[in-house]
Amino acid sequence: IKPPVCDITVAGGTKKYKLINHCALMLAYRIIINPGSNYSVPDNQLCGFIQIGYQVDIDITRKKAPPRADKLVVQYASVGQEARDPKKPFESGKPVGEITGETVMKLIAVE
Repeated sequence: IKPPVCDITVAGGTKKYKLINHCALMLAYRIIINPGSNYSVPDNQLCGFIQIGYQVDIDITRKKAPPRADKLVVQYASVGQEARDPKKPFESGKPVGEITGETVMKLIAVE
């Protein structure tokens, strides 16, 4: 995730971030945010594919609220170039693929 820190103020707002694929396989990803969070990502950006060597933009929005610790989790799984459904590798609840993992971004509002 670039930049690696979410620094949206307590007043709220939206910032763009990038998910970057540095590996030699296409990746499917899904974004998980806690229910009731002050943060959100548009529904059409919650899952997708990242081609080899490419990046995708995500918009993280924070609503106006007092600061509290939160997190955003990006799970990823390698998929074949023929893959068409980015949700499929996550149907079991955990990523399934040759390469799998997750990245956690701490979400703490700036005062």
